Amino acid sequence: MRPLLAIAIAMFSLSGCAFKGASIPGAKIPFASADYKVMGRTTAESCGAYVFMLDFAHLMASKSATTGFGQSAEVSRALYKALNKMPDATHLLDIRTESAFTGIGTTNLPFFGERCATVHARGVKIKAGPVPNAN
Repeated sequence: MRPLLAIAIAMFSLSGCAFKGASIPGAKIPFASADYKVMGRTTAESCGAYVFMLDFAHLMASKSATTGFGQSAEVSRALYKALNKMPDATHLLDIRTESAFTGIGTTNLPFFGERCATVHARGVKIKAGPVPNAN
């Protein structure tokens, strides 16, 4: 028993510690202020009817927002409509989306049915872009 305990203690003490602390170095970078105005709220909805996993009504439509990987086509169209409702806005802020699907399949992969997305957001108007900071 004693040799086994000695071997265990030797292995534990010679194994080393893999813990390393990390931190982000502080940098005093002066960020430019932006001249912008937060506008009112907007809401938009878009639906798609799927037959054999294709939404024929919107198959060749090009009116949608680029939302990145993983967003449904309905969310993209709802974002486009929400921004279009506020002609003075250049961007959307505080975006919340809701999606629902009825039919055969799943929300991510509809086979037959209807998938709808609702977008709630605030409009933002960027006036003059970045403004140099006064030192």
